[in-house]
Amino acid sequence: MKQFKHMVITDYIEHTASASATPGGGSVSALVAALGAALGQMVYNLTVNKKSYQENDETTKVAVQSDWRAIVHLQDEFVDLIDRDIEAFNQYMDALALPKDTDAEKTVRSQAIADATIIAMEVPLETAGRALELLKHLETITRYGHKNCISDAGVAGLLAHAALQSAVMNVRINLAGIKDETIRQTAEKSCKAYIEEAGILTKEIVESVYTRI
Repeated sequence: MKQFKHMVITDYIEHTASASATPGGGSVSALVAALGAALGQMVYNLTVNKKSYQENDETTKVAVQSDWRAIVHLQDEFVDLIDRDIEAFNQYMDALALPKDTDAEKTVRSQAIADATIIAMEVPLETAGRALELLKHLETITRYGHKNCISDAGVAGLLAHAALQSAVMNVRINLAGIKDETIRQTAEKSCKAYIEEAGILTKEIVESVYTRI
């Protein structure tokens, strides 16, 4: 199976634009989040050796470095989610294609669809949760990032927010096909919490950027 995360960007874009259902919004959400994480790292790397940054106290520098390391790890997770979302969708399509001629086959197919739908919901939910984590770490990077690349920190925050909102859409479209009310309520509660906190963090990041431009 081809891995979309290893494609050159033009090929990924062409596949997204094609009549194929993959990569779709969930995969693209993960890619957008990965780009946000990459920009956050860039800001750190362009900042850390500057004299103005080195004048910060050690506690601050340790905190910023900790956030940078977390962002590096998150980027790796987002890159994996690019393909995991596609795999989840393919699993759902495979379940739909199962035979349904006998009662036994119908039972097997129905269970496979139910299981695949939950997975198809859980993957973008994970993307949304990770995007929220990214926003939390970007807040510090934005505050201490060098002024010449502070707009890049703002773009990183906006990308993380867009990825979160987009991932939540993919969660909710799959919730309609999940019968387990506990799973549905838990996922929806998480989505609402993610959106609320992400809105606050993004506002803080954007305001921080504009006060320093």
